[in-house]
Amino acid sequence: MTRTAENLTSKESEDMLQIGKIISDGKFSGNPLLPELSRLLEYYNKLEQRAENISNENQRIKTQLVEMSRSLDLSNRIDVMTGLANRRDILGKIEQEFSRAQRHQRTFSIILADIDDFKMVNDTYGFNSGDEVLVEIANVLRVCIRSEDICSRWGGEEFLLLLPETGIDGAQSVAGKICQSVSMTEFRVNKPGIRVTLSLGVCEYNQGQTTFECIAKAEEALLQAKHAGKNRFSVALMPEEPQSQDTENG
Repeated sequence: MTRTAENLTSKESEDMLQIGKIISDGKFSGNPLLPELSRLLEYYNKLEQRAENISNENQRIKTQLVEMSRSLDLSNRIDVMTGLANRRDILGKIEQEFSRAQRHQRTFSIILADIDDFKMVNDTYGFNSGDEVLVEIANVLRVCIRSEDICSRWGGEEFLLLLPETGIDGAQSVAGKICQSVSMTEFRVNKPGIRVTLSLGVCEYNQGQTTFECIAKAEEALLQAKHAGKNRFSVALMPEEPQSQDTENG
């Protein structure tokens, strides 16, 4: 006989067990109540099985709801096309890193990257090819960073990278690696393959800055890299620095 502890009390279970013993005991074989007891036990067993099925179905539904909730949460945090973190997710992670840097007097750096002349890629090869280039660049960026770093699609053809506990020297090293890796890659989404370059702005968080000020500095540095000829990174001005510090990756 099946058991369901959730829906039937132990007293009911004990009563049914007792009835089962009575039915199986041969000395009661001539008792006129035996058929009724047998029908009662059969009905009970059906109810018990139904209760167990309902319990299993409820558990299945709960599991599905948990999985759907996780999928919904993931879809709210991931860029569908590239599989990178999206703008909403990276902003939350930057705020977390900002709080940690404030508490422990640590630093972090931000790199903002933009594909050079990406409109020309779309105009020349079509938007589908342009989308494939975005996906492939996302793959290159993943290879260029550590497991603890976070790469996101900031919007359109822009990517933002968060480098926890990384000063400006380390961030410049990553930016140079990204510049070189992308410029050397032939994106085989068409024949012949497509070659693109990136311009990047690099900013180290400074105590007293807000996260939005840090991102704005990275944007300013990105514009400097664009104006300096593209396919390079530029470092954001430190508060005390008198002039720009453009660095070309040759």
